[in-house]
Amino acid sequence: MKRKIVLLVGATLLPAPSLFAQEPAGDIPQLGTIYVHARKRDETAFDAPVAASVREGSTLGFGSIEPGADLARGTPNFNFVDFAIPGNSFGSVRGIGPLGSPLNSLDNTVGFSTNGVPTTSFGFAPTLFDVEQVEVLRGPQGTMFGRNAMGGAVNIVTRPADGVREVVLGVEIGEAGTRSLDLAAGSWIVPGSLAGRAALRLQNFDGDIPNAIIGGRDGDARVAAGRISLALRPGEPSSAALTFGRDRDRRNNPIYLLVEQPGFPVSGTDMKQVGEREIDHASLTLKHEFRNFTFHSVSGVQDIKVTTITDDTDSFLFSRYLTDYGMPMPPEAFSDPSQDWGVVFEKERVFSQEFRLNSAAGSPFEWVAGVSYFRSAFDMDRTQQSNYSPSLNGHYDTQITSETYSAFGDISVPFGEKLTFSVGLRAARDRQTFDTTYLSNGAAGTVPGHRQRGRFADNYLTGRMAVDWRWNEEWMSYASVARGYASGGFERYSLNAYLGSDTPPFRPSSSWTYEIGTKARFWDGRLSLASALFYNDVARGQLTAFDASSLTFSFDNQDYRSHGAELELSAEVTRHATVRGALGWTKTRLVNVPFGATTGAVNGNRVPNMPEMTANLGLDLRYPLGAGTALASLDITHVGGRMADIGNSWEIPGYTLVDARVGWRRKAMEFYLFARNLTDKRPIYFSSTFSPNAHSAIVGRGRVIGIGATWHL
Repeated sequence: MKRKIVLLVGATLLPAPSLFAQEPAGDIPQLGTIYVHARKRDETAFDAPVAASVREGSTLGFGSIEPGADLARGTPNFNFVDFAIPGNSFGSVRGIGPLGSPLNSLDNTVGFSTNGVPTTSFGFAPTLFDVEQVEVLRGPQGTMFGRNAMGGAVNIVTRPADGVREVVLGVEIGEAGTRSLDLAAGSWIVPGSLAGRAALRLQNFDGDIPNAIIGGRDGDARVAAGRISLALRPGEPSSAALTFGRDRDRRNNPIYLLVEQPGFPVSGTDMKQVGEREIDHASLTLKHEFRNFTFHSVSGVQDIKVTTITDDTDSFLFSRYLTDYGMPMPPEAFSDPSQDWGVVFEKERVFSQEFRLNSAAGSPFEWVAGVSYFRSAFDMDRTQQSNYSPSLNGHYDTQITSETYSAFGDISVPFGEKLTFSVGLRAARDRQTFDTTYLSNGAAGTVPGHRQRGRFADNYLTGRMAVDWRWNEEWMSYASVARGYASGGFERYSLNAYLGSDTPPFRPSSSWTYEIGTKARFWDGRLSLASALFYNDVARGQLTAFDASSLTFSFDNQDYRSHGAELELSAEVTRHATVRGALGWTKTRLVNVPFGATTGAVNGNRVPNMPEMTANLGLDLRYPLGAGTALASLDITHVGGRMADIGNSWEIPGYTLVDARVGWRRKAMEFYLFARNLTDKRPIYFSSTFSPNAHSAIVGRGRVIGIGATWHL
């Protein structure tokens, strides 16, 4: 381990003068200073003693319709698992994530927020439009985010109402019915006192997965999102900001594509499936600067609705799967839309309130202290019919109410000009109530009905200690130890109810993380590098296991560990070229597997859905051409192979995506050609093993080529 540390830190600091020898420094623009806000303070990404990746809004894919995947691809050791239905996807950071799929809306290991307002996994990833930047912090962030930030945290910062007069219009048209419209406008409503900003995003994609059963194409998407922001006295000692909006995302993404099907991907569903999420949200931020500190109040409310209509027996998958188990049936046997379906309506009302004090600018000690309250009221109405599994039959009515009370604080104390020690701690209490009613539809192997009520409560501490050393103004190193926590509770599907049995609450999990890192800037700020080494020890990771022979699920807790390294860089090579990239490596393994485990876990197995390698490389070019500037960019992203399940039954293939863009800009106008997934390589985001010759898959989109334009007025 010592040798690895020396090699990584040494590689970060090694100069490469030949790369920059072509032009004098004064002729090349420097990289700008980037600020992050996720740690509840204004600080530069360089100064924060934490691994932080910041994506500027202008670099996020305008028309990709895959916001979660876009964020992950630009961050080392961050994998986003698209679960086909908006609100059901999840992420893993540095090998920490759900061991299967999330058990309820609060079962995630990455903390999510927008402008400091937290949300649940149902609210992530939202539509990314009119965004200033997205901040991804790696490593436990329990001090500021509390529970479920065991692997890291993501904070989306939208463009504020700041009084700046601006009108932005963007359009894109491309293959497979790709159409996108972006519109944003901001200005003073009452000069010097009240500012406003409004933004709109409309997107369409007609789908690119042929359906061999009912014809047409699956994989289509419709997105409509809008937001209005008002700010009273922005930038003044006393200010207020109000934001409200709506985000509607409707998709038809196949869930059970057969990987082994000739011509993959080919859909075998017998109905038009629906995965739709609607989010209505509002937030209010108040700020007042006193002499020795600043007071903040951040309030948020969200209404989230998720509708799911699925065909639970893809014709090709189930034909191959049952053939492997000695029950050969043709695909046509699974093509009746009145059989084997599921309809699920889920609602969640989220309320959050935080009161926080920050030290005043120029204080000898930098500190943050506050209290917070979080409440989630979840309701699910689920009806399913299946000829193959008793557990997928009947009607379920489930309510889960969760509350969290917490107090937190963080302080950074300098010892001289070079050494700073920081410590943060959060004390919290979770309470959760559970109420579910099951009514059978008469399927064999089910009881007529079942009712369960339950409660779960827990008290816990999370926190982080760090020390950083400033070698000089352009080079810092840090070391930290952090305690992470993921809350326990009840799984929302009540999957034991059909047997007449109660579903026990799953236990919380916790982690210890040890990290060392270094950040450096060279050549007058033209080159920025950051690297880190980490080790995670997770106790009682929350596990979901799928048994294909009976189409049933089981739940347990499992210990695991991960360690790895990461490197990020950004460089202004010449006045015409910028290079950016990141490399992440994570090694995971299951430990302390009990003898006779029925989940399929084995000591030494890899953690599912965790790639060992992630990498991205980007090149941006700009050159004067006529009365404007020619622009070109190339982005290459690689995600390594991942294990499909806890038993490591098979490895999901890795993938490499290539995006390109060529355009011309003159003053406030830009016209461009774009190609997403240029090589038409289909990424598999999630997979399950049904039999040795039948693996299901959820895939990303194929190649899309089109044109676009933007106007800044």
